[in-house]
Formats: sequence, structure tokens, C-alpha cells
Amino acid sequence: MSSMSLKALLIVIVNVCNINGDETPIGSTKELDYTVLAGEAENHKSDILNFLNESSVREQYKTLYNRLLSELMAESPDRILTGGSTRRIVSGRNTSIAAVPWQVSLREKTYPICGGSVVTDVWLLTAAHCLLRARASELSVRLGSSWKTHGGEMYDVKECYVHPRYVSKTKTNDVGLVRLYSPLRFSARVLPIRLVAKEARLPANEPAIVSGWGKLKEGGPSATYLQSSTIRTIAMKLCRRSGLDRKAIDPSSMFCAGSFSQASPDACQGDSGGPIVYEGVLIGVVSWGLGCARGNFPGVYTRLSYPMIYDWVHSHITQQTENNTAL
Repeated sequence: MSSMSLKALLIVIVNVCNINGDETPIGSTKELDYTVLAGEAENHKSDILNFLNESSVREQYKTLYNRLLSELMAESPDRILTGGSTRRIVSGRNTSIAAVPWQVSLREKTYPICGGSVVTDVWLLTAAHCLLRARASELSVRLGSSWKTHGGEMYDVKECYVHPRYVSKTKTNDVGLVRLYSPLRFSARVLPIRLVAKEARLPANEPAIVSGWGKLKEGGPSATYLQSSTIRTIAMKLCRRSGLDRKAIDPSSMFCAGSFSQASPDACQGDSGGPIVYEGVLIGVVSWGLGCARGNFPGVYTRLSYPMIYDWVHSHITQQTENNTAL
């Protein structure tokens, strides 16, 4: 473990796009429009978790997710994963917040430190290790903006919680919660995402989507405009045969995704706690890795379906909004 770099992560971009160039950010068209869902979510804010679990709502999220996935994978054949390989996927793309409206930028004294996801009107999900250093009074979040440094709305943090079984040395149970002072107003650019079901099995070799503002390459600059990329899940038996220390991987509370035998898009320094989404459902949290986008070193994510994690998260977020007592 001493040789392993357990650090904050986000999206590594293989081919960096210039936001000032001709590229239109993904999600800026009407094809990826959460406006209708946002209006319905706002009307069901007092019962948002049940609303997100409605079959019709789940289908709408899945449809919009698949549109984003199609755009990300429609670059060119040589940038798409072929066969049954877990290698190259697709480079990160400039992405409008409207395509991933649950994305959060967590900040310490206004400086971006991590990512996160909106799960209710007052609760945000992130990584436990993002919450170890700062007090809640020193934290804030930016929502609703594609830009890391401006736009959207800023919210103050009331309380933050680290999973009681989190182990900092190994990153086991790496999940945390942030509670806001003021409820969010849902819109096409600020919207919660449904959490994966308890004990749900995660299929291997399936494309998921990661997003955030982290470093564009290992040791390089961070993104100023939101990035997203497809990244494939990796079977646990393969992950434990990779270059990662197999003893560091806890199959219960972690899963792997990304590069296996070649460099590929990956999560990197700058935005641990950010979302990894599959079929419109939040399945994990960016947790740790060794370097960024190195061949044979996949990224490791917190498994939100693990009962010990799922139960703890839901014990908090199911509490009534008006309950302002410490948890």
C-alpha cells in the first residue's frame, strides 16, 4: 500500500478538446433535455426517492442516458471499445451540465476539491476521503454550471458525514454525505439521480459514464469545462489480476472500471467523489487508483449497492428535510 497513490480522482482526457474551438459541448442540444423531468421532480420534491423509483421516471432517465452514451461513443471506430476487451473506450468530451445535471463541484473555501452527485433536494453524495480535512462550515458546492470557476449557483454546507466504517488506509467504504442548508430548486441543470438498488449485481464489460473537472492527464492541468467519458466496468477477477495490489481491493465495497491492458480514459486527480452512472443510475463514486489512465491499472470505485454502504446512505437521505437536528 505504501507504493500506491491513493488520491483524489477525476476524468483523464486522452485527446484534449479546446472549449474555445469549434466543438459544440455534448448535451447542449435538445436531444439531452431534462426539463420535463425537472418539472416533475420539483413537484414531487417531498417524496423524491419514490419519484425516482417510478418505472416511467426510470425509463426517462435511461433514455436520456443512452443518448449521451451514444454521443460519447460516436466519435470514431478507433476510439470505441471493440470485441470483449476492457481496453480503450473513448476520449473525454466537453459536456454541458445539462447532460449530467446531478454533477456537483465540492469546494473548500471556494477552491474545488472533489466532485459529487445530487441525490435529494438537500443531500449530496461524495467520497469519504473528500470530507476528512475541512469542517462543514468551510465547504460549499457549485451546481448547475458546466464551468468549474463560475456560473450556476453556490450553496453552503450545513453538515457532512463520513461512513462510520470508512478506512482511510485502504479506502474501504469510501462514501460520504453532504447536507445543504437550503433545499435545491430542481431544473434542467440541477437534478437528482437515482441510487442503484441494494445488492444489485453490476455486469462486467459494460459502458458507464464518468464526469467531472479533474486533471486532463496525470500531473497535468485540471479541466475548466466539464468533461465526461465512457468507461467500461471490469470483472473483479480481472481487476485483481491487474497491476493494482490485489490486497487493496475489497470486492464488497469496491469495483473497477477503465483501462486494463492499455491506456484509456480514466478517473484522475482532482475530483474524487464524482459519479459513475450506468443506464441512468448512480452505481458508484470515484475513489482511488494508481496514476491516471495507465495500462493495466484500472480505476477503483465505491460500490453503492453494497448493503453496508446502501443502508447507511439511505438511513440519512430518507429523513425528512425539515429535520434539522444533527444525524
